[in-house]
Amino acid sequence: MQFITIKESHNATDLLVLKSKLESEGISCYLKDELTTQVLNYIPAMTVELQVADKDIERVKEIMEEIGEKLVDYKTLICPNCDSENIKVKNSFKNAIKILTTFFITIITFTSIGNIFKKVDYKCMNCDHEFRDI
Repeated sequence: MQFITIKESHNATDLLVLKSKLESEGISCYLKDELTTQVLNYIPAMTVELQVADKDIERVKEIMEEIGEKLVDYKTLICPNCDSENIKVKNSFKNAIKILTTFFITIITFTSIGNIFKKVDYKCMNCDHEFRDI
């Protein structure tokens, strides 16, 4: 069973009402990284994610539509060569510098990272194809 993130926030209390509603409907869910965001709340990149089991996603969509919530749509990385989802960030000095630079600029300026892996190179673990997500 996989868990799917349906909503995220920098503050766990923003997700508690939706979590309670889903649990009252019999859907098991949990808050991923809840404690991390409480301890490291001064880093804007830290977010807590409300996750549900993939088997419950259709019912979750109905409930969220009823109460006026929007489901977060996360893009899955897929290899353009073989359509595999077995993708990793390519290990390289260039990628490490990009990620660390973004992280430190975020801490210094107190802005949101957004996607720390933006413009890094990826490698498909099935066909060894290297590509960059745009």
